[in-house]
Amino acid sequence: MKKNPTHIPLITQEGQELIFDNLTNPRIVSEFINILNQIINSPNKNLILNFKNVKATFPNVSVPIAGIIENMSLRGINFEFYYLTEYLKKLSVKTPLRVQENKELAQKASLDKIWRFDSADDIYLLINSFVDELSHIIVCEKGVLEGFEWSINEVLDNVLQHSSRSFGYVMGQVHPKTKHFAFCVYDTGQGIYNSLLSSLVHKPKTPAEALKLAVKEGVTRDKKIGQGNGLWGLHQIVSENTGILNITSNSACYNLTNNEFKTFDRVPQLPYDNGCIVDFQIDYGKEISISKALGGYEPVNLKLESLEDNSGNINIDLHSKESGVGTRTSGEKIRNELINIYKQSSKNISLDFANINIVSSSFADELIGKLVTEFGFYGFNNIFKLKNMNSIVQSIVQRSVAQRMMESYNGNVEEKSNETTPDIEKPS
Repeated sequence: MKKNPTHIPLITQEGQELIFDNLTNPRIVSEFINILNQIINSPNKNLILNFKNVKATFPNVSVPIAGIIENMSLRGINFEFYYLTEYLKKLSVKTPLRVQENKELAQKASLDKIWRFDSADDIYLLINSFVDELSHIIVCEKGVLEGFEWSINEVLDNVLQHSSRSFGYVMGQVHPKTKHFAFCVYDTGQGIYNSLLSSLVHKPKTPAEALKLAVKEGVTRDKKIGQGNGLWGLHQIVSENTGILNITSNSACYNLTNNEFKTFDRVPQLPYDNGCIVDFQIDYGKEISISKALGGYEPVNLKLESLEDNSGNINIDLHSKESGVGTRTSGEKIRNELINIYKQSSKNISLDFANINIVSSSFADELIGKLVTEFGFYGFNNIFKLKNMNSIVQSIVQRSVAQRMMESYNGNVEEKSNETTPDIEKPS
C-alpha cells in the first residue's frame, strides 16, 4: 500500500532566513505559523523574509501573512525583508496601508493592495472604492455587485463587532481569465470558536463545529450586537453563485466548493490571537439572485437611486467624471460602468454631454462605438440617450460609431441617417 507523499515545504528555512516559494498557495500561511511557533520562545527572534521566488500573490495568502507580520512585530519578533519587488511594495505586504493615511489612493486604486481598516468610516470608504473600481474594470452579471457589496459590508463589520479587535485587514483582486474576483478578510482576534463560547445560546464543542454553526442563519454571539446574518448571507450568496468560500479560524477550516462543504481540523494556529480568515471567490460572469440567496430580502441600491432623475431613469453627467473624456482608458471605464448599471437596474440611461466642448475620437469609440456594437443600433437607441452634445462632439461620435461598425462587420457604414447612427438629442 502506497504511503501519501510528504508535502514539499513551500517555505525553505536556512537558519533565520525564510525563503518563500510563492504567495499563492494557502499552505504557505500554515507553514509560516508553524515556524513562528518555534521562534516565539527562541532567544533569537530575528527573521529574514526572502521573497526572491515570488512571482504572483493571491489575497488568501498575502493578507494573513501581512497581518501576522504586523501583529508578531508588536510581540517582539523582528522581520527583515529581502527582494521585495515593486509589485510587493505596492501590495504593502510589509506594512498594510492605513485607510485614513491613504484616502486618495483608497478612492482611486483600492484593488491589489492590503488595507488595514480601523473604523466604520474606513469600511465605508473601502467598500465604495471596491465597488466603483470593480464596476469600471469588469462587466458583472446582474446581482453580482449588489451581492458582493452586501457580503463584504457584513464581513468587515463582523471584525469590528465580534473579533475582540478594533481593526482588520482586507484585499481584493480580479482574475479576468477565469472571470472571478477574490477577496480576503483577516483579523487577529479571538476567533469564531471563542466568540461563540461567550454566547448564552451557542456552545460549540470544537472549532470545526463553531464554523458550521457560524454559517447558519441567526447564529451570533449576542443578538443585541448583530442578528447573525453576516457569514450566513455570504455563504448563501457564494452558494447561489457556485463560488468558493473558505473560513479559517482557531484550529479549523470550513470550505464550500461547488455547493459542497467540508471541514478540516488541526489547522496550525498561534498560541494567542487565534484570528479568522474569510476568503471568497465570486464568478462575475454568473448572475446572482439576491432575493433567492437572502430569503426574499432585496437590499436597496442607494448608488443607483442617487443617479435616477424624476422619471426614474438613470442620468450620467460625463462632465463630472474624474477620468475625463480624452482617453480610451476613460471610455472603457465609463462603458463598463454603464453596462453594470444597466445589468443592475434595467433602466434607460441618459448620457449628458453638457459643458463638454470636445471629446477624443478614441474616447468616443471606446464608449459610444463599442456600446453600439455591444447592444446593436436598435438596442442602443432603446436603452441610451445622448443629450446636450455640441456639433463638434456630435461629429466625432458619429464618425467613431461609423468606423467601429465598419471594423466590426467588415463592411461599409455610411453616416447617412439615424438608422446608422445613435439618436442624439440636440442641446436645448
